[in-house]
Amino acid sequence: MKKKVGVIIVTYNRLNCLEKLLQGLEQLTYPLEKILVFDNNSTDNTVDHLRENGFKDYRVHKNDAKKLYFANDDNLGGAGGFSMAVGLAQQLDIDYLWIMDDDVLPEPDCLEKLLAQMDETGAKVALPSREDENYTDRVCLDLDLEDHNKFWTSLRKQVAPHPLDKETYFVKDMTFEGPLMTLDISKKVGLPDKDYFIFFDDTDYAYRLAQHTKLVYVTDAKLRRQLAGGDPNRDSAEREYTWRNYYMMRNNILFDKRYGKNWKVRHLSPTIMMAHMLVLSKRNKHLKHNFPIIMKAWYDGIRGKSGKRVDPNY
Repeated sequence: MKKKVGVIIVTYNRLNCLEKLLQGLEQLTYPLEKILVFDNNSTDNTVDHLRENGFKDYRVHKNDAKKLYFANDDNLGGAGGFSMAVGLAQQLDIDYLWIMDDDVLPEPDCLEKLLAQMDETGAKVALPSREDENYTDRVCLDLDLEDHNKFWTSLRKQVAPHPLDKETYFVKDMTFEGPLMTLDISKKVGLPDKDYFIFFDDTDYAYRLAQHTKLVYVTDAKLRRQLAGGDPNRDSAEREYTWRNYYMMRNNILFDKRYGKNWKVRHLSPTIMMAHMLVLSKRNKHLKHNFPIIMKAWYDGIRGKSGKRVDPNY
């Protein structure tokens, strides 16, 4: 019996990347049942382009069209976009849900290989490999939520050594760059948490999925990152912090408080992180600029203030 796969793509002002991705989906060796593009209130004529290329409004045609779009009235951030898009996809007549950002590009046999490993391993979630000449994939084998000194989630990750020479790895983390899952497990776990706004919604969703199923990383199921060669300094700790750093720090705290295995991780790690970021900012001569961002992230995080609390500047 044919497995019906629906892909959801969350996009915001990256029409050039989105066009390449949609072209790539047409080249898949395993055909898709549905393609749903969730537009996060783009200003680059994304919706007009989709309409001109045969995409139909989800609100009207979700049951009778293969190519669908949903034009949202607000920018909900990545987390809000993925949360709403998954909710829309859960209403479609599909068996599998394939989640991705707008700047990825799967190889033609990527989906076929993901489905094959799900059958072989019994995992209900499969992740493609983003490893190529422009990007080194960090394959997270485990997540240490017991050591309070590992105040950054990146420090908590036990990653697979390179080169990645195994056919598959069972993992504990993922990004929303190509995870494939059964619709049943998606419905069981629920929606990604929109209140992260941006960052950590995918890690949070992976943690919740892992309570019910294995997550299998498939080394030869390739999905490229179109912007892998972008600005390597955009989120560098050596530069002045921006709204992005606020959400990264705040959501790191929210994640630790939600899933930390002991009191120290839930309550002491956030303060260690805050102190570390202040020292780092002073060393890099950005303390005056960074201080209010760090303190707001810490304050909001420890008090559980989630959602959109700092306006983004894309």
